[in-house]
Amino acid sequence: MNRSIWMKTLAIFVCLNAIFILLGLRRADAPGDKYDLTLHAVAKSISQNHVIPQPYNDSLSEKIFYEYLDQMDHEKNIFIKADMDAFTKFKYKIDDELNGESIQLFYLVKDKYKSRVVELQSAAMNWFKTPMVFAPNTTELYYPINKNYAVTASERSKNWATMIKYKILEKYVDLKEVRELSTVDSIKTRPDAALELEARTSVEKVMKKVLEQYSTQNSDDELFSVYVNSFVNVMDPHSHYFLPVEKRSWNESLSGKFYGIGAQIGEENGYLKLVTISVGGPAWKSGEVDAGDLLLKVGQGDEKPVDIAGFSIPDGVKLIRGDNKSVVALTLKKLDGTVKVVKLVREELRIEETFARSNILNYKDKKYGVINLPKFYTSFGDDNGRSCSEDVAKELERLKANHVDGVIVDLRSNGGGSLQEVVNMVGLFIPQGPVVQVKSKSGRPGVYFDRDAKTNYDGPLMVMVNEFSASASEIFAAAIQDYRRGLIIGSGTYGKGTVQRPYNLNTDASTAMDLGNVHITMQKYYRINGSSVQIKGVVPDVRLNGYYENHKVKEKDQITALPWDVLNRLQYSTWPTIPDITILHNHLSQQIDTQQAFAIFDENAKWLAAQSDLPKVISESAYKTLVKSIRDKSAFNRNLMRLNVDLDVYGIFDAVADAGSPVTEDKIKIDRNNRVTNFYKRDHYLQITAELMNKSILSKPMLSSNNN
Repeated sequence: MNRSIWMKTLAIFVCLNAIFILLGLRRADAPGDKYDLTLHAVAKSISQNHVIPQPYNDSLSEKIFYEYLDQMDHEKNIFIKADMDAFTKFKYKIDDELNGESIQLFYLVKDKYKSRVVELQSAAMNWFKTPMVFAPNTTELYYPINKNYAVTASERSKNWATMIKYKILEKYVDLKEVRELSTVDSIKTRPDAALELEARTSVEKVMKKVLEQYSTQNSDDELFSVYVNSFVNVMDPHSHYFLPVEKRSWNESLSGKFYGIGAQIGEENGYLKLVTISVGGPAWKSGEVDAGDLLLKVGQGDEKPVDIAGFSIPDGVKLIRGDNKSVVALTLKKLDGTVKVVKLVREELRIEETFARSNILNYKDKKYGVINLPKFYTSFGDDNGRSCSEDVAKELERLKANHVDGVIVDLRSNGGGSLQEVVNMVGLFIPQGPVVQVKSKSGRPGVYFDRDAKTNYDGPLMVMVNEFSASASEIFAAAIQDYRRGLIIGSGTYGKGTVQRPYNLNTDASTAMDLGNVHITMQKYYRINGSSVQIKGVVPDVRLNGYYENHKVKEKDQITALPWDVLNRLQYSTWPTIPDITILHNHLSQQIDTQQAFAIFDENAKWLAAQSDLPKVISESAYKTLVKSIRDKSAFNRNLMRLNVDLDVYGIFDAVADAGSPVTEDKIKIDRNNRVTNFYKRDHYLQITAELMNKSILSKPMLSSNNN
C-alpha cells in the first residue's frame, strides 16, 4: 500500500475512534473495558451454572430493561418520558450485550440519571421559598409512587414539590404535637408560623442532602452494579452480583466476624463520624484516634484515598473494613480542627449478635431451654472459627445439665446461612438419615445425610419460626417436621427453596482487574418428603399470626421467584412418638381472649400493609386521622406480641470473655445476652409455645409409624 494512503487511512481511523470515544460509543472488540469484561463474565457464569437459566434473547432483554429502570427510579421521579423514549431504543439490545457486544444502555442511563439529578438540585432551590398552606378541605394528593413518568421536567418538579409538601406536613404536625404536650412556656406559645418554618427548614436540609447523595454517592461502579443486578435478579431474586468492595460483607454475615478498626461509625452534617472507640481495638491501640473525629477520606494501604463526604454509613463501613492484617489509612479532622492521616492494621472483630445463646424459661411447673439462633453461621477456611452446629451442641449440653423438660429452638427472623451447618444441626436431634435433597441444573438429585447415629438431645422439641425464617431455617424446620421430631410453631415461613454459591469472576488470567463475584442460584432444595419449600414455605403445625405476614415480604411476592415443584419422597423413619396436634389446636382455641385478640391482630395487619402505597391527602386533619389509626392499630398489634407480666427467664451463658479475647468482647457479650433475655421475658409467642409444650408433655403422645 502507498505510504501516504496508509498514513491518511490511519489518521482517519484515529479520528473516528476519538469521535466514538467522545460520543461514549465503543467498538464491540474494544479491549480492557472493565464493565464489558464484568458483564460478559457474569453472563457466562449465569448461563453455565444457574439452576434454570433463561436464554439470552429479546424476551429476556425486555425483562431486564424494565427491571433496570425500576431499580434506577422506582418512584418515577427522576427520569421523564423523553428519557424513557430514548432508552426504549435499547430495549431489545441487552441480550446482545450479554452475548458479547459492548455495553451501551448503561452509559446512556447513567449519564442521563446524573444530569437529571443536577436539574433536581437546581429546582430544589424553589421548593422551600414560600410558607406551605394546608387547606382543610383539599383534595390534593401525594402519590408515594407515581403512576407514570412526568412528560416534562417542570411536571416532574411539581411532583417533587407535592412530595415535599407532604413531608413538611408530617413534620409540621409532629411539631404541633410537641407543642401540645410541652410544659415549657417557650414551646407552648410558639405560633403556627414558627412551626411551619421549622418544619420547612428541616425538610429542606434533609432533601438537599438526599439529592447531594444521589449526585455524589452513586459512583459509576455502584450504578453499574445496579445494571448487572437488573440482569441477575431477573433470573431469580437471590442471585446477586457483588462489587469487589462488597464481597467482604457476605462472608462476614456468615462467619460472624469481620476485620476492622474497632470503632462505631455515625453521621453528622453529611460527614461520617467516629462515635465510640472500642477498647482493645486497632483504633484504640493507636492512641491517635478519638471519639468525635470526622472521617474525611479512607485509603487502602498506600493507594490514593477516597473522599467520603456525603457517604452513607454502610458505604463508609465497606471501605473501612477489609482483609485481616491489611492497612487502612484514615484522614481525620480532629476536634481541634487539625487534619491527621492515621494508618491502622485491621484486626478480627466478632459480631456477637450472630452467635447461639441459651436461656431457661420456668413455666408453671416445667423448665424449658430456649436456644436463640439468629443465623446458620460458619467460618469458611478458618479452623478456629465459629460453627453454629457446634455452638448449639454445647448449648444442648448446658441445658441437659440444667435438667430441662424440653427445648425450644428459636429461628424467628433467621435468614439462613450455611447448608452444611443446618444438616449438622438437624443431626443433633435425630439418630441418622437424610436431611435435605438438592437438585442442580442437570443430573440426579443429591441428598445431604446426617450419618452420625448419635442423638445429642432426644427430649420434647419445638421450633419457633416466622415470616422471615428463610432458607437454612426452613430446611431445619422442614426436616424436624418431616421426621415428626418436634412441632413447628409460628407464622408461615419465607419460602426460599434455593441455594446460592459464590462464583469468582477473576478467573481469566488475561486481566489483573478485580471484577467482583456473583452469587448464583445453582440448586433448588427439597424436603425429604419430596416437596420444595420454594414459594410455599413451611406451614407450621400450630399457626400464630406474624406481624409482617400480610406485607409483601415473602418469596411468593417476588415477580422473578422460581416455581414450586416436587421430587420423589425419600425413605426415612419418623420419631417413635409425637404430640397429638389436634389436642394442641383444641387447647389453643379454648383460649378465647387470645383467639379474639389474634383475630383483631390479623385485621389490623392487613390494613397496615395496605397503607404504604396508597395516595395521601395533603390535609392536616386527614393526616392526623391517618396517623392516629396507624398508631392505634400498630400499638395493639405490638402490645399483643408483648406480655404485661414478665416470664421467669434467665440466661445460662458465660458472662465473661474467653481467654485471649479483646477487652471489649466481655461487655459486648453481656449486653447482647441481656437484650435477648429481656426480650424473652415479655415475648407472648414464647409464652404460647411454652403453654403448648406443657400441654403436649401432659397429654398422652400419639404413636408414630416408622414405615415411610
